[in-house]
Amino acid sequence: MRDVKQMEQKESAEKLSHFGVRPLSHRVAIYRYLMDNKNHPTADTIYTDLKGSMPSLSRTTVYNVLNHLCEKGAVRKVSIEEHESRYDADISDHIHFKCMLCKKVYDLVAVPFPEVKLPANFTSVTTQVNIEGICPDCSVIG
Repeated sequence: MRDVKQMEQKESAEKLSHFGVRPLSHRVAIYRYLMDNKNHPTADTIYTDLKGSMPSLSRTTVYNVLNHLCEKGAVRKVSIEEHESRYDADISDHIHFKCMLCKKVYDLVAVPFPEVKLPANFTSVTTQVNIEGICPDCSVIG
């Protein structure tokens, strides 16, 4: 079990290095957390979940690491709601679906990403497609 965790941390450190990020312990832990948790967590969720295993971790460190990872292109900030940022280690173009009832965010990778032809002299830096609705689990309940 310990060998698996070490291999995962090594893999995360190598991926961060690929993006030009020095693989410091907090950076590796936060990046690994994002790779393992596909639910697009907020910075506060990441802090709460990692604090027990990393007593020296602070909220400020989590926010700083996330901002750095976003700047380097290793992580994508997902803005589904106006006052809430979530984070995704999957930086490929894909659609996000947020359930209005349970608030879970899903990757819709099987849905084709729309191609948008921009007018002349426009340059796209990032594209996000977010859909809100009711997920299958909640539609069964409601």
